[in-house]
Amino acid sequence: MLGSKSVIIRHLLITLFHSNEIILRNIQLCDDVRAAINILKIYGKTINLTNDNTIRISGSINHLPEEIHCGESATLLRMLVPINHSLQNKGRYTGDKTLLNRDFRDMKEMLTPLGLQFTSDKPQSDIFKLPFSVFGNISSQDNYYIKADKSSQAVSGLLISRSFNNVPSTISCSSLVSAPYVYLTADIINMYSKIIEFNDKTFIINPISSMESFKDFFIEGDWSLGAMILALGLTIDNCEVKNLTAHSPQPDSKFLELFDNLSIRYQVNEKDQSIITHRQSYPGYTYDITDTPDLAPALMILAANANSPSIINGICRLTNKETNRASTLSETFINLGGKLDVINDNTWIIYPSQMHGGKIHSHNDHRVALLAIFLGLQSNEIVEIDDCECINKSYSAQFLKKLLK
Repeated sequence: MLGSKSVIIRHLLITLFHSNEIILRNIQLCDDVRAAINILKIYGKTINLTNDNTIRISGSINHLPEEIHCGESATLLRMLVPINHSLQNKGRYTGDKTLLNRDFRDMKEMLTPLGLQFTSDKPQSDIFKLPFSVFGNISSQDNYYIKADKSSQAVSGLLISRSFNNVPSTISCSSLVSAPYVYLTADIINMYSKIIEFNDKTFIINPISSMESFKDFFIEGDWSLGAMILALGLTIDNCEVKNLTAHSPQPDSKFLELFDNLSIRYQVNEKDQSIITHRQSYPGYTYDITDTPDLAPALMILAANANSPSIINGICRLTNKETNRASTLSETFINLGGKLDVINDNTWIIYPSQMHGGKIHSHNDHRVALLAIFLGLQSNEIVEIDDCECINKSYSAQFLKKLLK
């Protein structure tokens, strides 16, 4: 399995502050990663791609862009704003497709207390959308206090920007949703140099003046997709997912803990970095996706094939994605034969379900299209999915076809 988009983007943004050559192997050249590469080039970084899924990054920042195009990646946008405004005091941001419909009030509310001013091209009272401009500079200081109760990605961007400015600092969060993703950012920064200590919602940064001259990383496979494959693997004779580790820093690897709780049998091949499972019966479960919302499709597949109902809490975290996934994922599941109840707009009860064919509207959301693909693999009937190319946002279509053969 090719590398995790989430991990790759974090590495790419960190290389902005590293002038020596960095090599990233096992790269997933999806649309979001391509958008990040293009931004690095605008800053003046040299990027060399090879035909073996490897990127070589070198050079220093020699240009500060007036406008940054983030493609369709909200992760990239939210991380990049605090990074860019540690380098300059103004910037205009734009994107395309579903990113133009996203609400970024959360980021505006989070970063305004740090000295940034946000101005939308099309001001609205109830939503803050692209394109927008940001003015101000996040200056060096001993302590940063931030409230991240709706998104954690700007905290990751702030963490990256503060880790390479040679000034010790502490980031304290009064609340921190999806905290494991910020821990992932800290772990990746520490791969370059051990400069961050963290516990719960506090991150202590002690930068050093110099780092090693060369780094070479193999990027682990994507656990959100790996979880979907492992869930499907419980319905077939044998399933092996390569380039996944059982003790991964990726938050979505928590899926394996659910296997343990349900006594689902699997094997871990540490030498080949793979996880193997097979057809078996298991009960329903209860899981809260508040900190790991990208696991929702995998959890739905797992619940459909359980032998008793499952409860998934925290679905309100799905509302401000490429679509309102609390709605579009459940719609897709039901349209293909799934049995599901919604309780208080924050809980799904999913019953054991037999999938059938149907026509699915992806809403240009890659997670919706992926769910339809995997549910379709469990049906003896045809599943038609419109705009299926939207999966290129996170996964190369060619890679996915090869993977599912």
